[in-house]
Amino acid sequence: MLREFKFPDVGEGIAEGEIVRWLVKEGDSVKEDQDLVEVETDKALLTLNSPYTGKVTKLHGKEGDIIKVGNVLTTFDAGDEEPPVEAEKRDAGTVVGSLSDNPAVEIAHPVQATPAVRLLAKQIRLDLATVKGTGPGGRITKEDVDRAAMQTGQQTHVEADAHGLIEKIPLRGIRRTVAKRMAEASKRVAEVTIWEDADITELERVRARERRVAEEKGVRLTYLPFIIKAVIPALNAHPYFNASLDEGAEAIVLKKYFNIGIAVDTPDGLIVFVIKDADKKNILDLAKETAALADKARLRKIDLHELKGSTFTITNYGVVGASYGTPIINYPEVAILGLGKIEDRPVVRNGEIAIRKMMPLSLAFDHRVIDGVEAGRFLGVVIQHLEDPNLIPIEGK
Repeated sequence: MLREFKFPDVGEGIAEGEIVRWLVKEGDSVKEDQDLVEVETDKALLTLNSPYTGKVTKLHGKEGDIIKVGNVLTTFDAGDEEPPVEAEKRDAGTVVGSLSDNPAVEIAHPVQATPAVRLLAKQIRLDLATVKGTGPGGRITKEDVDRAAMQTGQQTHVEADAHGLIEKIPLRGIRRTVAKRMAEASKRVAEVTIWEDADITELERVRARERRVAEEKGVRLTYLPFIIKAVIPALNAHPYFNASLDEGAEAIVLKKYFNIGIAVDTPDGLIVFVIKDADKKNILDLAKETAALADKARLRKIDLHELKGSTFTITNYGVVGASYGTPIINYPEVAILGLGKIEDRPVVRNGEIAIRKMMPLSLAFDHRVIDGVEAGRFLGVVIQHLEDPNLIPIEGK
């Protein structure tokens, strides 16, 4: 009896994936729970297993194809076997958690590499299992593939246009998701950006003093927890920044909870993880949680629920030396705060020139919901708390 296996719903928000590698071919006999195919989503690398024992009669799609949830992946001749509960109707858990309730899907990381690197290896017929990764968490980079190709005498595939050699990188995984979201935001949001500087000289003294205490507790104390705590009172004072616009209902939705999104750079692209109920956590709590979630995001081991539900986002491009920017709003939110490079500058204080530690801030907001005057006042509250660290308790809420 012919049976179909469809790409299951592996968690809220995952709508599609890319076929990275087939682990069987047409005509193969397989057993239930045998590995069938590796699929890369914008959240994780999945290995999908066979829900049947039988023969593979057809593979629906080739490596590199994008598949939607519910699309047929494989057709089996399962003999007289009764069909099991369809995998897509089972509880799939999270994209990186235990999926023991769904035997047709399990997370595996046999090879850590982006789809672009996998495609490059496929083009030169290089087995990635033989390549040692030098990227974060052992991830295989393009440089690792190039090095292995030189050692084995293989060459990477290149093309040429009218002017010279080119290389085409497929838009896949996180980068594809980011591209779609940025395009959506640019079409739907009337975005405006204002810039200001915060004098964090006193905050640096507090951080330096408390850093030793934090280290004794195994916590690395950066500026980010202080910035999160400075944003909370600004969101309280100006609730339209902690909101979204329901265009269908023609209503502004004010959120009564404070979930702060933090944008982090990863080898695969930008990921925004979420600090839930940030207003209920102290500086040390926030320091521990942001560090843990940033590591999980970079290693692609983050749970889906840790990427959902943000109400306001912070992005730090200062870590790469940039001072000011026009960050794109994390739609459907209505504002985002960009952090620039901290540096010592000469400024006038009480009629005299003094060297102070300054932090550039860039606040982008949706002008459909927020006026410029309110944006200036919001940023003023943030700066007030950054410049007076006594307003930010270290261990209190």
